[in-house]
Amino acid sequence: MTLKQRAYKHEFQMNETDDDIVQYLLQNQVRIKNLSIHTIAAELFVSPNTIMRLAKKLGYSGFAELKFSLQREADGEQDEESTVGSELLDSLPKNIAKTMDVIDTEKLDLAVETIRDAHCCILAGVGDSDLFCEMLGRYLRCVDVNTHYYSHIHDMVYAVSHGQAEDVLVVISARGRNDRLLKLAQSARKKGMKIISITHFEENPLAAMSDIHLYFWGETQYVQDYNVTDRSGLMVLVRLLCERYWKRFADMDVN
Repeated sequence: MTLKQRAYKHEFQMNETDDDIVQYLLQNQVRIKNLSIHTIAAELFVSPNTIMRLAKKLGYSGFAELKFSLQREADGEQDEESTVGSELLDSLPKNIAKTMDVIDTEKLDLAVETIRDAHCCILAGVGDSDLFCEMLGRYLRCVDVNTHYYSHIHDMVYAVSHGQAEDVLVVISARGRNDRLLKLAQSARKKGMKIISITHFEENPLAAMSDIHLYFWGETQYVQDYNVTDRSGLMVLVRLLCERYWKRFADMDVN
């Protein structure tokens, strides 16, 4: 079923904004593979969440499947009610599928360039995020990026206080509201450092003060008052960031 057919089928659920989005997608069907949800939202003056809700109305699992389906249409392939993309995405954990929806490839590329141009890349995160800082640091260090990551917040504070404007601070914080990390980012800002934040997809103070904000999907989840929030979306984002860096700047043997 094509996008146009789906829009007709679900017409009673759609509003004028939804109609505008569908029209935009149909007019840009060929180039849609190069557009992120954030780019589309900015051009239409709507929020990314509005586009994600429309995708759900039309029976897609999310924007990632809608985009996949449009590319198949552009290639002359006819989608059934249940697409290959739907089957693939349904087999993934929810947070990975939603992370695919909110990843902005343009900002990923900008983050890659910023890290490349920096004198030093300081990585900061507390709790579970500390593990992803270490992973990101190791993956970048293997291609000679000057990275520094620490297990204790006072070491992070020391690194920033003794850093310089040519450095970049990468902060991983699921909620983007940790007071210690916010103060660290403020200190980096005073130093003139660029700040890259990696947070869950929602408005938060850390993203607001960052030069580049990257989003994954990781809603807070508790079982019997124990935090079991899924970080698989964060894992995907960190891996994609590194692979994009390797592909662009590293002479890597892919075999």
